[in-house]
Amino acid sequence: MSGLAAGAHLLARHREAWQPWLAGLGPWTPVPYVVLWLVAVPAGLPAAALALTAGLLFGPVAGAGWASLGLVASGLVMHWLGRRWLGPRVERLVAGRAPLERLRGAAAGSGARWHMLARLSPLNYALVSYTLAAGGAPMRPYLLGLAGALPGRVAYVWMGALARSGGSGDGQVRAVVVGAGACGLLGLAWWLARTLRTGRR
Repeated sequence: MSGLAAGAHLLARHREAWQPWLAGLGPWTPVPYVVLWLVAVPAGLPAAALALTAGLLFGPVAGAGWASLGLVASGLVMHWLGRRWLGPRVERLVAGRAPLERLRGAAAGSGARWHMLARLSPLNYALVSYTLAAGGAPMRPYLLGLAGALPGRVAYVWMGALARSGGSGDGQVRAVVVGAGACGLLGLAWWLARTLRTGRR
């Protein structure tokens, strides 16, 4: 968490180095960002890093939209890979790791509520996605379960936007609003986890 925050601060301080290139892309600006979700996240890059980047690049609202698109799209890619090409490798990776073995064992027979709860775990997003896919998770509950990952990722987007809006005057007002929104989203993720766990008792 502290490393991601430091990276966001560093990018914000040196925005003059990358903003002209980004502006030159025009309406195509989000394309390389979404492609990064489709390539880097399935390779193991923490989804939180790209969520922070969305806040820096696009602000809190547009950033949340593009990060959510990338989250769902990469999740679908990993479901396909985990059910087909990477299934045996995931099985070997999961073997002997109790938390992952529990996820894999319950993936096929659990509904959307359980999948949402699984997405609230602190484990790497790609690792959870591959484990659920290798466990035979059906597409519908798997896809609906991605909603469980959204509040936490959107909170990271707003943290990135907070780094972007630093400064004085209006920037400070925006920072307060964005910071409050990020805290609210983290609270929502906590409440959702608590509610889902209670519902399973």
